[in-house]
Amino acid sequence: MNALKNIDRLQVNHDFLLTLLSVYESKGKEFYYDEVLQRDKLVFTKNVVEENTYFLSEYFNLDLTEARLKSLAKRNLTHKNKTEALVNNFKKAINSIHIKKGFKLITNEVIELANLLSKNNDKIQINTYQKDNTLLANKRNQSSKRELLEQLVSLYDQTVRGKKFEIIQIITNFYIDLLQMDIFSIRNKEIANIIMYALLYNEFTVFKYISFFKYFSKYRERWEIAVTQASYNWQSGYAQTDQLSKILVEVILESYRDIDEFLHEYVFEQKLNKTDNIENTVLKGPEVFSKKDIRKLHPTTSEATIDRTLKRLKDEGIIRPLGRGRSAKWIRLVEGNNKINYEKDLFTY
Repeated sequence: MNALKNIDRLQVNHDFLLTLLSVYESKGKEFYYDEVLQRDKLVFTKNVVEENTYFLSEYFNLDLTEARLKSLAKRNLTHKNKTEALVNNFKKAINSIHIKKGFKLITNEVIELANLLSKNNDKIQINTYQKDNTLLANKRNQSSKRELLEQLVSLYDQTVRGKKFEIIQIITNFYIDLLQMDIFSIRNKEIANIIMYALLYNEFTVFKYISFFKYFSKYRERWEIAVTQASYNWQSGYAQTDQLSKILVEVILESYRDIDEFLHEYVFEQKLNKTDNIENTVLKGPEVFSKKDIRKLHPTTSEATIDRTLKRLKDEGIIRPLGRGRSAKWIRLVEGNNKINYEKDLFTY
């Protein structure tokens, strides 16, 4: 608890303060994100869980091919080995955060996460520590590190309720404490990263719609260096967590920029008739395409709407199927330059 216990020694420099102001300016628009995107929240949840699973697994360099990792992230596949089981466990953990609409930081929840990551995998146990550091110390003096975890969780709660420190700095100091305290026998880093994400998810609505680990993984090298720097003087209570907070702020800002760009396209698409929009995609896109290609470009459009549109285009002689089944492709029968300019027509009266 050395970092969080001594958080009052941290100072916020001018540049970091300005960046924080940008974060909270964007956070002020979150009610608008919810209002506009609420209708398709289940689609966004599914996409974000899949992306987070993929990029979290990639962050830890799991020994899987990219194709297999993507399949595990996107589909509910049965694992073939412990590595694949871990990916499935990542997905369940991230999904539970979204289903519960947040994460309550209590000791049992942290231990439950460890148990979840242990499923079909190596058992994660709680370490012990020596209360008595004298030469007479023996196994009878050992206590479970659950006690230390409970103290850390309690300190986090007190610090947040005290409202004296910025939440991102509180989270980064909690994170480095959790890592350095070595609570569990294995997977301490995986557990810490997932809990950090859960705490950020509680505070920043943007992560309901944007994958945190997609952006976080881009800072992997810088993050690991910052963790090492913060660990040097942790024992003496002088952990340098500034760079950790700075990286998290950059990740959050980049996520807000992403959702702002996406929202512009999303609102525009909502103004169009979805079947017409799919038709426009077919006419503009490759001559041969699959239903999966259409779904990827229109993630918030229902399966029924896509099927209905493709059937209409087939009946009108615009496309015809190539093969049968879920993996069947379609071929466009009209010239590719025969396009519908809906952006222009939308504003024509």
